[in-house]
Amino acid sequence: MIRRDAGPDHYYLITQHDHALLAGELARHFGNSRFARPDPYQETITGITLHDSGWPLHDDAPTLNPAGQPLHVFEVPVPIAVKVWSASVDRAAQAGDYPGLLVSLHVLNLSSLLLSHAFNPAAKPLSRPDVFEMNKFQHRQVEIQETLRARLGLSNDLPRQLGLAAPGSAPAEDQLRFNFRLLTLMDRLSLSLCCGKNLFPTIDDCPPIPGRPPLPLTSTMPNPSTLTLSP
Repeated sequence: MIRRDAGPDHYYLITQHDHALLAGELARHFGNSRFARPDPYQETITGITLHDSGWPLHDDAPTLNPAGQPLHVFEVPVPIAVKVWSASVDRAAQAGDYPGLLVSLHVLNLSSLLLSHAFNPAAKPLSRPDVFEMNKFQHRQVEIQETLRARLGLSNDLPRQLGLAAPGSAPAEDQLRFNFRLLTLMDRLSLSLCCGKNLFPTIDDCPPIPGRPPLPLTSTMPNPSTLTLSP
């Protein structure tokens, strides 16, 4: 759930799945003379569209914070995160092996951010049970990724960090990295638009073409409903 402030005692509630649908729609328009389109196209768009498809398990009956407000996405505790992330992977995998792999990569990377407190640096350190649950979740995603990679004809022999092989390892790996980074880019742009805040003014991990170094992007929001991206 995204809880967007709309004045004193008012806010908009946007479900995570609706945010993901917006990310998928943005991705459909991506690509020009400088930036490649994803390939495989439809499978990648499907993965981006479904990357939060497990969130209705929470958002249909959201947990409330101490102030009585539905939990914002950056406030969710580990048990909820593991539940909805796992469901997102399962539902994306039902649509195809490649979408499932992309979403598994997404949630694996999110779990690493949660462990490092990147979502909320002011939050208390995770408890030992939460760390244990997160480690189990990560191991499960690695197993899922190995199964999906084998089905897709991708090698499981290459060293990988958070599911991704080093750049230049193989053309298919560079393409997977490109498609995954496109997912993260669309996720960030959609989050900013849904929150009405420029959450990611600089994005420096998205290559313009598979196999190329990342091209730093900057975003600005002249008003809460408009986002511009350069280049």
